[in-house]
Amino acid sequence: MNQNKNVLTGYGSLLKAIRSTMSICAKQIFDGGFLFVAGGYMIQAVQFVMLIFIWKSLKQGEELMTYTLMATILHQELNIISPATASLWEGSVIGRFLRPIPVEVSFFAETVGKWWVPHFLFFGLPLWLLAPAFGISPLPASAMHGLLALISLILAASLGFALDLIFASFAMHLKNGCFAALAIREAIFVLLSGEMIPFSLFPKAVGRLFSLMPLGSIAHGPLTIYTGLASNPLSVMGLQLFWNLVLWTVAIVFFRKSKERMISFGG
Repeated sequence: MNQNKNVLTGYGSLLKAIRSTMSICAKQIFDGGFLFVAGGYMIQAVQFVMLIFIWKSLKQGEELMTYTLMATILHQELNIISPATASLWEGSVIGRFLRPIPVEVSFFAETVGKWWVPHFLFFGLPLWLLAPAFGISPLPASAMHGLLALISLILAASLGFALDLIFASFAMHLKNGCFAALAIREAIFVLLSGEMIPFSLFPKAVGRLFSLMPLGSIAHGPLTIYTGLASNPLSVMGLQLFWNLVLWTVAIVFFRKSKERMISFGG
């Protein structure tokens, strides 16, 4: 009985630590000034409007408009960049090993608190509410598509964190080239994930190939399910689950082997 109590108490302490980390990071969003935050949101808004104008000029369907809308709203959840790589550059990673939560969990908590919550409250939700003013439907193709898209989004976020840990493990060997590699990663993600340009606009064979790749499962998967463009949502989610099993196995192995080098480089 006491053993079960200790286990439950341990989980309770971990959840409390995660909530506290999220709360602290969310409150730090305006530490750099309002204009710093607003500038980032403005760039995303301009990009969104330009893409909508392009799709309308090409006389694309309403589903593509909704696809771009949700890609903009869910940008932080789809394109996950945790503090893992930045902490190596800053030399702060060693301090994370002294915290009462696992290092990997601290990266997750900080990402959610610093990026997901503020982005949704100050940009994503207002844009979703204003979408009808642009002639765009913000609703999913159906209630079932919305539910499946939510599950797919969770799988996509999990996959994104796995890829981020793999990249952080790789970045430890780059030393001062961390941020150069990060810029290259951003460019590759934009092209291969389908977040900015849907695979339906690619040549059929190329779009099909990209959709089967890990990055394609991150953005293309949940967005096509939400808009009803996915012919078989369950197969899309099955592919996401497969890539999660593969990449989390790789991420755990790589990250554990890189911890010693991470401490020496980060300290």
